[in-house]
Amino acid sequence: YRRRCATGDLATLSAGVVSGLAECGDRRDAESLWRLTSHPDPVVRTRAVGGLRALDVLDVPRLRALLDDPAPGVVREATWALVPSARMLDAGWLLERLAVTRSRETRVSAFRLLNAHDGVVRLRAAAALVDDPDDKLRHWARQSVLRWRPTDKVPPGSAELGELLGRVRHLLGDHALEQRLWEAGLRA
Repeated sequence: YRRRCATGDLATLSAGVVSGLAECGDRRDAESLWRLTSHPDPVVRTRAVGGLRALDVLDVPRLRALLDDPAPGVVREATWALVPSARMLDAGWLLERLAVTRSRETRVSAFRLLNAHDGVVRLRAAAALVDDPDDKLRHWARQSVLRWRPTDKVPPGSAELGELLGRVRHLLGDHALEQRLWEAGLRA
């Protein structure tokens, strides 16, 4: 597997060989797998990213670039690899990927990574999708709103937080809204 992935003809390389390297290889094989993340076959790219994840090779900037790959499988694998490091990713960059004009897989990926944040970032992402046309994303965002609680990362009395909670008031109800506002230092 190692020889075929490192030096083999990319045109004839099968996804099975890449999976074999991921299962039998070690961290020394990471550069071969990184090279395969730009392979023309989306299945090979997906298996290469999955292999990097299996070998516990994390390079946040390189994986971040794969979140815009046109292949849904590549985006999914890159997302799963990045979830433990989600807070290292720029929240603004991820929020841009929630736009309805983006592919569904990109939007799901961005929300999954934003949901791994805490504090205002998580609520900001959920509030952006509570009225989304995609049923599953909308449901997931609404559930995220209902589970959201301020953490120590939320600055007490944050005006943005008050605005976000106001936008999702219809989901929380008056009592839960007042409780969250109090917890966030917005009500005496």
